[in-house]
Amino acid sequence: MDKRSLKDFSKEERRDFYQYKYEYYAVFMVRLITVSVIAYLFFFVTDCLIVGRFNHETLLSRIIIVLPFSVYLWLSKNVKDYRVMVPITYLMIHMIIWCTDWATYLLPDRKFAMAGMIVMNLIFVCAGFGSPLWGSIIGHAFVLVDIGVADLFIHYDDLTMMYLFNLPCVVAVCAMHKMMQRVHVEQYIVRKQLENLVVQDQLTKVNNRNKLKELSNIRGELVAFSDIPLSMLLLDIDYFKQVNDEYGHEAGDVVLVHLAKVLKETLRITDYVIRWGGEEFLIILPGCVVEQAEVLAEKIRKKVEESDSGICPITISVGVAQHEPGDYHITIKNADEALYTAKRNGRNQVAVYKKMNVQAIS
Repeated sequence: MDKRSLKDFSKEERRDFYQYKYEYYAVFMVRLITVSVIAYLFFFVTDCLIVGRFNHETLLSRIIIVLPFSVYLWLSKNVKDYRVMVPITYLMIHMIIWCTDWATYLLPDRKFAMAGMIVMNLIFVCAGFGSPLWGSIIGHAFVLVDIGVADLFIHYDDLTMMYLFNLPCVVAVCAMHKMMQRVHVEQYIVRKQLENLVVQDQLTKVNNRNKLKELSNIRGELVAFSDIPLSMLLLDIDYFKQVNDEYGHEAGDVVLVHLAKVLKETLRITDYVIRWGGEEFLIILPGCVVEQAEVLAEKIRKKVEESDSGICPITISVGVAQHEPGDYHITIKNADEALYTAKRNGRNQVAVYKKMNVQAIS
């Protein structure tokens, strides 16, 4: 297993990890807040038992929590970014605390305040499951501020004991979340490795055909790029069978790895390189019209021709096709037809599919 820790992650990897962690627990966190709000509303019954009658004094302080809770539910359905939802979740917990303090202020008997803090600390334990460690530390530590502010109105019987009880809870819970985060990091790394096994070609380390399933829907539509132009290149190594026959299959693998390296170095980070089969590679170029794709294909062809594969000189033939809305298989078929034209016309060249005919360039 990869022994990397969170501090070894890049900024993008760290953000992806926190998002993964939040999404894993997102439903749990919504249910946690829902149960907490329902429990808080039922405490009105306790209020009535304390005073021995219908306690209209605390009714507003109890039911008002429904307003922020409604906003929270709406956000949980429409916002998926952990950078928004984690602070909102902790804010919701603190709103429950503030409303509790309000109700406590209105009650004649305040001896149950400590019991209420035990419940709130348990909620903070659960909330930290889907939160970055910094969220847990800030969100939970702020309860100490809540106690200090509440004491200005409630006047706890023993403020020192309130702090002495809650401070170790904050430290212990944050320490536990730190240990749990290490476990989540290990799970995240394993998950990424499994994902790579599914969509990555193990020899060349570029994508395999499964990547297209990730980018498309059941109808073969590339939904991720529906609003932008897109072109595809289909290329293969000229006379690759001769390389295998003369130098051996291991040498052929070296050539394939070399070609993949050239492709990755030449293309943009937003482009997709897919090993289509054998010595064939499919390249998806989001944001490229066919004229731009043609220029890029020629650039790749020249770079491959001029590069040193470490085995023997190699050249490639490339077919270019503009993607039209609909099934991506049609675009690949068009690119394959253009590739066939490039081979038929002498190889080591680029051919562009132009609907009714295929135009080759050298």
